[in-house]
Amino acid sequence: ALLPLRGKILNVLGAASAKMGQNNEINDLCQALGVSPGSRFRIDDLRYDKIIIMTDADVDGAHIAALLMTFFFTQMPELIDKGHLYLACPPLYRLTQGARRVYCLDEAERDSWLAKGLGGKGRIDTSRFKGLGEMDAKDLKDTTMNPETRKLIRVSVNHDERGETEGLVERLMGKKPELRFQYIQENARFVEELDV
Repeated sequence: ALLPLRGKILNVLGAASAKMGQNNEINDLCQALGVSPGSRFRIDDLRYDKIIIMTDADVDGAHIAALLMTFFFTQMPELIDKGHLYLACPPLYRLTQGARRVYCLDEAERDSWLAKGLGGKGRIDTSRFKGLGEMDAKDLKDTTMNPETRKLIRVSVNHDERGETEGLVERLMGKKPELRFQYIQENARFVEELDV
């Protein structure tokens, strides 16, 4: 089953439970999954074995995924602990040479394929996807829907590092922008590419 969300969901970190209860996206999500958030969450009520977050492969998509993971981490942590939450890895590029199609997650993978070739003759056409809505049905099926060919990342939290993870989620998604700024300052040297 698919549940399209309308844009970004509420950042639940620090949000009042009344505000969460009035949020349409959160209500729709909980209803589709058959569960309630927070202390009322019961894993046995979950209707699906896999919950797959599928967003565009850009900064906005990453933000939406972060908001959803924050929701599940704070309101339904058992869902993550039991291995039910996944991220889909949609490609940024499609390379085509004749009938052969290759999907690339990022520029590095694209460049690697372009350097070694696709094994055919003629020109290699490169398409960059601006989002999931731009993919044709075959691309979407092959890259994110088909269990045989899609790439998924299981969202997990190491039990021994749960406190660290909670602190990081608070820094990045919490109400204090100075904590985010401090985190960015401390980690900016690790950034190789910036997509703004």
